[in-house]
Amino acid sequence: MENTLFRSERCAQCGETMLWTQNAWHAGDLHAAAYQCLNGHVLDPTETRQCPKCGVHDTTLTGSEDGRQQFKCLRCGASFEYPR
Repeated sequence: MENTLFRSERCAQCGETMLWTQNAWHAGDLHAAAYQCLNGHVLDPTETRQCPKCGVHDTTLTGSEDGRQQFKCLRCGASFEYPR
């Protein structure tokens, strides 16, 4: 079985593997799970929404229109919008 905690795409800043990590994202008092690489670079969780089909966050932002973001799941291939 494939590990669903690893991101299919590597870190854009350094090329390391990205791992879904609890409390990695800090914005003021807000702490959220996000992808973080071994060198500590964190991907903004608003760029990796949870796939409604398979449940993983291994998604990529493909566009935005009228306040809605379009995503594609890198695991199952599903396309979806956020907010739904």
